[in-house]
Amino acid sequence: MKTNLRKRKLYGIVGVVALTTAILAGCGRGGGGGAPAPQAQANEAAAVTVAVQTIRTGNLSETAAVTGELQAYNDTTVATKLGGKIAEVRVLEGQRVRKGDVIAVQDPTDLNLQIRQAEAAVRAAESNLRQAEIAARTQPEQTDAQIRAAKAALESARARLRALQTGARPQERQQAEQAVAAARANYELARANYERAQQLYQQGAIPKQQLDSARTAFEAAQAQLRQAEEALSLVREGPRQEEIEAAEQVVRQAEEAYRQATLGRAQDELAQRRVEAARAALQQAQANLALLRQQLADTVIRAPFDGVVAQRLVDVGVVAGAGTPVARIVSLDRLYFEGTLPEVLLREVRIGMPVTVRVDAFPNRAFNARIEAINPAVVDQARNLRIRVSLANPSDLPLKTGLFARGEILIRQFQNVPLTPKLALLEKGGVTRAFVVENGVAKQRTLKVVATNTDYIYAEGVRVGETIVTRGQDLLSDGQPVRILEQ
Repeated sequence: MKTNLRKRKLYGIVGVVALTTAILAGCGRGGGGGAPAPQAQANEAAAVTVAVQTIRTGNLSETAAVTGELQAYNDTTVATKLGGKIAEVRVLEGQRVRKGDVIAVQDPTDLNLQIRQAEAAVRAAESNLRQAEIAARTQPEQTDAQIRAAKAALESARARLRALQTGARPQERQQAEQAVAAARANYELARANYERAQQLYQQGAIPKQQLDSARTAFEAAQAQLRQAEEALSLVREGPRQEEIEAAEQVVRQAEEAYRQATLGRAQDELAQRRVEAARAALQQAQANLALLRQQLADTVIRAPFDGVVAQRLVDVGVVAGAGTPVARIVSLDRLYFEGTLPEVLLREVRIGMPVTVRVDAFPNRAFNARIEAINPAVVDQARNLRIRVSLANPSDLPLKTGLFARGEILIRQFQNVPLTPKLALLEKGGVTRAFVVENGVAKQRTLKVVATNTDYIYAEGVRVGETIVTRGQDLLSDGQPVRILEQ
């Protein structure tokens, strides 16, 4: 703007000089050809020399500029997860890698030994779990059998005690008396047979063997009689106190055995707890094995995405700690840069709008981009908006991170509209004016600017084909005569 102002002042001076020269030339011609009329001399003296252009029809694109430094979406320094010696490095700087490609390998010897130990621990834990499960299945059956046996013994002991405490029943007493009577009758018969056998033996009527048989039968009948009489006596007298106390002791022992058997239920629960503990131990052993196997996998350091090796940071033989940088991987397939725009363009700029990007490294090459995001808040006191411009790097990957990028956002396009040179504009107090030449006289126009670019504007207030002053207009007033410099 300052440059245009200086140009306009210069052109005004040129016009004044030209006007002065013309006046002097006119005065010099006064002796030979006759003096001009006084009105013509006045008009000639008031005319301002100007440069003009003809307003033509054309297309105008309104754009907004945004600049920034190219950055990669994925720019990562790959590092070790574990400490250990670097056994292999498989990449060089500038080499392209795919996601999952091996970058480096750490020595896995120690981890392999730990994994074998962990596998043995898993097998031992599996065996312990199987044993605990078998014990948990058989324990309830054993407990039930013990409880049933203890309960039967307790009931038998209690029945014996009740029998001793209540004494013989009438039926038992009658049975005992009948047994005594039967035994006595048998005894009397055996005795009579024995006595008759003695007489016959003495007479020689029977042999000695028959006598012995009669005596044996007599003695047996005699013993049965005594047993029956003793049993009847016991029934009549009832149990002794010692027998009752002994039976009570047996009942107490049976009750304690039954109580101990019922406590076996707790053993069932304990067996289940042992199963749970064995299962937890197995899970812990398996988790430890899985952790070691994951650590073994982590000794192989891989590319996290497709990209290019920007830096190789370790060499073979280096003992690296956990988190040691190995290589820097940069994905150049898609890049972006962030820039600012005035808030007045908020209504004009939208996500997805095309952006033409140029970089100094390739001055004759344009790259297609688009607006990917608009920050929801202004970023500085000037109320500028921050936007992110995304662009795909061509297949030959010419663009690199860190390059300075200039983006041109296409705001609007106008076709076949009158194009007014910016050199013709006079701006003051927010009003845009220009002068057109009609019949050698400058006519002031107030313009309503619709769109603008670097060199021209599309404005209402002028028409195609009109002649507009581009130099010397700052010396004009409405209706002032002008002298047009030859183009």
